[in-house]
Amino acid sequence: MNLTSILEQAGALWTRTETVLAGMPLLASVGLALALGAGVALALLALASLGRLAMSARRIALAAAVKRDNEVGARILVARGDIGRQRAISRFMQRAVDAHLKDYMFGGPFRVTRYPGGIASDDHAQKLLARTDADLVIWAEAKRRRKGNVRILGRPSSSFEPPRAAATLAMPKERSAWNDALARAMAYAAVKQFRPALGRPQDFRAERLQPVVELLLSILDQKPKADPALRAELVDDASSGALQLAFSGDDTWVDRAVDIARATLSDIDRSAAPDRWIAANITLGRALRLKAEKRFDPVMLRESIAYLTDALEALRSEPRFKLAESATQAIGEAQKLLGTRRKFSITGGGL
Repeated sequence: MNLTSILEQAGALWTRTETVLAGMPLLASVGLALALGAGVALALLALASLGRLAMSARRIALAAAVKRDNEVGARILVARGDIGRQRAISRFMQRAVDAHLKDYMFGGPFRVTRYPGGIASDDHAQKLLARTDADLVIWAEAKRRRKGNVRILGRPSSSFEPPRAAATLAMPKERSAWNDALARAMAYAAVKQFRPALGRPQDFRAERLQPVVELLLSILDQKPKADPALRAELVDDASSGALQLAFSGDDTWVDRAVDIARATLSDIDRSAAPDRWIAANITLGRALRLKAEKRFDPVMLRESIAYLTDALEALRSEPRFKLAESATQAIGEAQKLLGTRRKFSITGGGL
């Protein structure tokens, strides 16, 4: 069978098909609708593909721009997220860092960039940090309709520091709880991932530390519905910061440090958070000792000793402390052995 005969048969088949469709207008309409639907679907697929290509090109260009921009201090990326609750959480975090990040940056420069698209995983976030040289990447997770988390990943401060783990903070279910106090708390959580030293108030001068402590106390007074882990950080950092201000020579903080430390200790469940309970006892004991020294109050001094003793007894029951005591004992025995020079000289030692 040659090509000519095949074309003739195809033409005859199309003619018969036209004749059948002409006699059945409903079938012709359905066929036309199907053809139009297929055309529209193909057009939409083509537009979606072009949109994905354009978005990918935009992300690549933005990542390159962020990496080149090395004169702004801290570089923070906030991923836009997908539709729904994830997008809403991302917008909330964008507003939070835009409005409140400066309160904890000690005047240092920074730039917040909205990153198009979402973050699929921690590995994706790590790769984004490496590709952009950004200091922080913030994104949202919302796997359920009314539940969502904020994820924050910081870049290591040096090449010797191992990769950091991303922090996970649950957002309240009720949108009414997404208020200014929560925004300030979340901004503090973001900055602490960038600057972990915020948890070590002894590293800061009093004039730089005091505004931060005042802000933390103000946030806690408003009782935001923050993630329990974040609230615990706020409480502990405010307590240790107040004590550091008291030791810096500012007598106005001595009484406040004691009151804050008492409130902190009373709020901690020892069985649920033994490390926090021990730290709170030490903080309160130190605050009471300082106050007793200022007031020449032996009763308060004995109370201070009692809190410090409770902390020490709790530490002694910890496996880590027992291991440290064993190491200390071994070091002492080795040093004592080194002191017996005669034994080593008899065996030909170099001592």
